[in-house]
Amino acid sequence: MPRAIGANARLLMIPEASYGTAPSGNWRRMPFLSCNLGAEQPLLDADVIGIGGNRDTGAPLLDTVTVAGQAVVPIDLINFGHWLRLLFGPPTTSGTSPNFIHSFGSGLAALPSNSIEIGYPDVPNYDVCTGVRADTLEMDFTPTGAASATIGLLGQGSLRGATSSGGTPSGAAFTAFNKAQGSITRAGSALAQVTGARLSFSNGMETVRTIRADRKVEGVDPGIARCIGQITVRFENTVLLAQAQGGTPAEFAMAFTMDANRSLTITLHEVYLALAKTPIEGPAGVEASFDFRAAFNATAGRMMTVVLRNQQAGSEYG
Repeated sequence: MPRAIGANARLLMIPEASYGTAPSGNWRRMPFLSCNLGAEQPLLDADVIGIGGNRDTGAPLLDTVTVAGQAVVPIDLINFGHWLRLLFGPPTTSGTSPNFIHSFGSGLAALPSNSIEIGYPDVPNYDVCTGVRADTLEMDFTPTGAASATIGLLGQGSLRGATSSGGTPSGAAFTAFNKAQGSITRAGSALAQVTGARLSFSNGMETVRTIRADRKVEGVDPGIARCIGQITVRFENTVLLAQAQGGTPAEFAMAFTMDANRSLTITLHEVYLALAKTPIEGPAGVEASFDFRAAFNATAGRMMTVVLRNQQAGSEYG
């Protein structure tokens, strides 16, 4: 009998019309690098005295089912938009082919849920996780390498079976961004001498635990949305240092750009920098790492906007 290997694994995804219920039909096949989403149900020790004739413990108890995990996915031109929809809700789309502009915004009151199937066709075994919402997004910007993102996921339930629920899966063309296409701007001007940056967004999701016969959580509710990160630069000028010292905010944008019609831009409308040291660690160049926190901006009406430009119509992420 063949053994399950990652190279043959499949990740299928579909939006839910009703929370926690896996839809029928043809699901969407998603590219991914790794995924550990799944259900766990811990065993609790039974510290009851007098069950047997000696000091040995009794049978353990089953606790509440928890569905959680992370998916590490490539940042690409089309498929990544489905993860953005899960993180921020459906976008506002404008433009015409081949330049559709999908604008996702943070802070939406209600967020969608998806069903996600992790398939092991070699066994065969298929794990369908339902009621899945995206809690966190982590990205890093460096001069070289493939662009990827880590999505933190929380779900309600999980059901394993020997057959797939995905019907005849559909897939989109895969066109990946790479880090050499990256750029960072501050107040509309290119930020020079950046050696690296990282960004962490959170929806502040909370699992709602109630008394249920199936031991599932009631749902996953969004809380305060936050975005933090760090920018590391060669100490060439005092632009960021002056901003940190003054306690004044500025707009920052981090982007991957293929051309005028194909790009991904993350704009943080109001960013505050923490004061950073400029340590001398030897004869090489001096670097400074500035921690940042983004905040709600009254003019933009949100903390964060993510704009994806591609050739897909708005119905793709509706």
